[in-house]
Amino acid sequence: MSDDHLTAGVVRYRACDHTPSGFSLLYTIFSIVVLSSLAAAIASLAPNTAMTNLTGESEKRAYYLALSGLNFWSKGKSGLYRLGEDAFSLDQAGPDAAGDYTVTSVGTVAAGTGRETNVRLTVKRPSAAIITFEADLASFTQPVLGRTENNANAVVVFSIDSPEAPASFTLADWTALWSANVYRYASGWIRLGGGAAQTTGAIWYEGNKGSCDSGRCAFGKGLRTYFQFVFSGYDMSLESSEFGDGFTFTVMTADNDPRYAAGGTADGLRGEYLGYAGPGPSGRGIVPPKMAVEVDVYPNCYDGDPMENNSRRDRSTANHLAVVYWGEPDTSYDDNVHGVGAGPANPTGGGEGYCERASPLAGPAWLEDGQEHAMRVEISRETDDTQGVYTVRAWVDPAYPGMDDVSEDYTAEAPLVRHTVRLAAADHARLDTICFGWTEATGGHGQSVAIHDFALAFRR
Repeated sequence: MSDDHLTAGVVRYRACDHTPSGFSLLYTIFSIVVLSSLAAAIASLAPNTAMTNLTGESEKRAYYLALSGLNFWSKGKSGLYRLGEDAFSLDQAGPDAAGDYTVTSVGTVAAGTGRETNVRLTVKRPSAAIITFEADLASFTQPVLGRTENNANAVVVFSIDSPEAPASFTLADWTALWSANVYRYASGWIRLGGGAAQTTGAIWYEGNKGSCDSGRCAFGKGLRTYFQFVFSGYDMSLESSEFGDGFTFTVMTADNDPRYAAGGTADGLRGEYLGYAGPGPSGRGIVPPKMAVEVDVYPNCYDGDPMENNSRRDRSTANHLAVVYWGEPDTSYDDNVHGVGAGPANPTGGGEGYCERASPLAGPAWLEDGQEHAMRVEISRETDDTQGVYTVRAWVDPAYPGMDDVSEDYTAEAPLVRHTVRLAAADHARLDTICFGWTEATGGHGQSVAIHDFALAFRR
């Protein structure tokens, strides 16, 4: 409670009647109110100033009831909870732009009698729920052919339980694939590419956890995420050209409709767009403002017309990790071209927002080695006057304790990429509410990527 902004006051009114809660909750409240040792412990969680005007025993008792309500609250809990003549009621508003809820708890002693006393406590509470595949995979909705993917194999969701086979699979094939991986990816997983060429697709979170409403989440101060991935292909070529093309973890303004938001081309002939740039199967693309960390495993090094093949300005043929935003305002085809754009500009190859590792003379490419890799992304978001200041940090295979803890910043080692950008006030405001997910694409060569053990939390 010491981190909350809390106010208290004594008011008198008659509360509306609601259905009583269960015995376990009443027992908890009874313990908090009656046992002095617990009361003292809870009182220590609130500022002393909150009780300066509470002199009577009834007021103090009502205070502890109200405090019990705040301790009991979680997103969505509201109404009246009774204990004989006593009760507390909960009300919430929000989330606000920072993802916080305003929670009001009113403790009531001797309700409906001449001795009725009420104490109201109001706090701001963050909704810091962690989104995971284990608990929330069902909220990553299977893409729709012709809208968010051009091929039924582009993105496939595999839940913990084997559901009905998607239309693109026979029941036998689906059951065999699910069974072969259920123990490897025990909390569920998402497959990108499916080994097919000329695919493009995107998948977005559409749940209601924390500060999210149907996948539209208050961006607040930013986010932290961690997940593991593995490219099944084993690329021994010096130019990393046997498989393609990679994927992105993307954050986009909620002005986009997740049911239609995907990049690429309808025919899937531009794997280098990574499902992030271009109009996509629906023709809507992914509208800026947006940002992503791309994992790019196929070289596209030339500087040409962004609608043409091999035009991403990659620094070399090596696998690379890079931050991308968007390109020129008159086209979406250059949104992941390195070094284009203005306010923001995509980082150039070789800059601090770009990291590559060359293929060894003997052995597979950095990320296309058939091995598990881990990725951590942190995005911090601040307001400077009216502009937005965003810093994106990303690690591949972080190695120290805390690497998978999304409740705190990871400081044990430097990120592989770090990039800070200032956004105009209008773009900053449009990122108050965002959607997040993954995009993928393949060109002439297929890929199969498993994303699993995912966790995400918004910064507070």
